[in-house]
Amino acid sequence: MIYTALAVGIELFAGYALAIVFRTAIRRRLRGFPLMRVILCVPLFIAPLIWAFYFRSIYSPNFGAFNSLLEWLGLPAIPWVNDPKFALYSLVVADAWQWTPFMFAIILAGMQTLPGEVVEAAKVDGASAFQILYLIELPLLKPILLVAVLLRLIDALKNIDLVIVITQGGPGTSTEILNYYAYRTSFLDFQVGKGSALALIVFAVIMALVLILLGALRKKATAS
Repeated sequence: MIYTALAVGIELFAGYALAIVFRTAIRRRLRGFPLMRVILCVPLFIAPLIWAFYFRSIYSPNFGAFNSLLEWLGLPAIPWVNDPKFALYSLVVADAWQWTPFMFAIILAGMQTLPGEVVEAAKVDGASAFQILYLIELPLLKPILLVAVLLRLIDALKNIDLVIVITQGGPGTSTEILNYYAYRTSFLDFQVGKGSALALIVFAVIMALVLILLGALRKKATAS
């Protein structure tokens, strides 16, 4: 739950912030931003398993990019995935790095479809930029945000690539998320019955979240 909540939360807020920045740049026709938008979405085209291998090398205690940067800054190296205090959050960073562009692309597309006349009317009435963003655009974007969160929740709950490649559930059991625990129980401990039960729990959790978010979408549609 911690892993999923942190990863999806970071991706949602970072994606929303990036969408605001890029929409402003597109409206002002600033140079370079169309190319930057393409570059930003590059992680989406990399298979999750390959992405996990990239980050295993990036988190390497001796030759990893992050510790090399810390050394260049004169700071001590950090055992990113070898310390229980950092391991889970390191996986969250790897997940958020890859999937924030997904949130960004969906939210930016949603922002570009918002009715401009509503915003213009609010400006005429003296609404500030923050009021327009929070009181007008955010409610209009709510269905799109719910769909984006739903898709990422499902994917994050069943994620296993990063754990298998980078930490194997360790150190200890600090990164043994539920889906990896089901995998280890079934295929490493050969307790297939227990592993199947855990897989059903993962399915039940995903279905519960899906029903909750779909209920919120229906409520929004009914209200509008």
